[in-house]
Amino acid sequence: MNYIYDVVLNFQKEYYDFFDWNQNDNIYHMRKIPIIKIDNNQLLDIKNNIVKFDEDTLKYFNVKAERFKQNSITKIKHTVIIGSEHEAIAIKLNKERLTHLKSSLLPDEQDDVIEILKFQKETKLNYQIIKKSKTNFFKTRFEVEHEQFIHKELDEIYRQKNIQKLNYLCLECFNTPETNINRAYKKLKKEISKTNDNFQKIYNIFKMIKQK
Repeated sequence: MNYIYDVVLNFQKEYYDFFDWNQNDNIYHMRKIPIIKIDNNQLLDIKNNIVKFDEDTLKYFNVKAERFKQNSITKIKHTVIIGSEHEAIAIKLNKERLTHLKSSLLPDEQDDVIEILKFQKETKLNYQIIKKSKTNFFKTRFEVEHEQFIHKELDEIYRQKNIQKLNYLCLECFNTPETNINRAYKKLKKEISKTNDNFQKIYNIFKMIKQK
């Protein structure tokens, strides 16, 4: 078993590239973590889906990783870096052997892992794809989180049947009033998915309302 030492990870339920890490994320500073070489097809499966590993594959995850935490070292179960000769990610399994958490690596640390993997034999991991990940690789994490926030606020306004607010948003976005609550709601919901200037305008309005 090969290891890499002193790497930084950002475990989330969805996979985010390192440039989408947030300042308030729970960053893991790993002292030591095992690395496993797999082929690129398996890597993409695991990166882009929630998978469940077979019992016989669990032996590759039984070696404990070590994390620096509050001036001490904590051992972590079922946490490894998997990679091919092109890319590497970290995964953490839950008790049901599912890929519970995932993390990208910082570019220089990923390069270090790939360099180690060049001299390692590929391991075939046995798993089943349970469901596809919700990660949208065409939008940044910033855009996705803002979109989720807007949808939630808009749904709540519609639930309250607040036509005044919906009409105001339509005036701001389209420069035309809309007094039919269903049409206003549908127009705004459709506009959110475009991630354009109106998307940012709606987000700013909701944030301003929240702060009052």
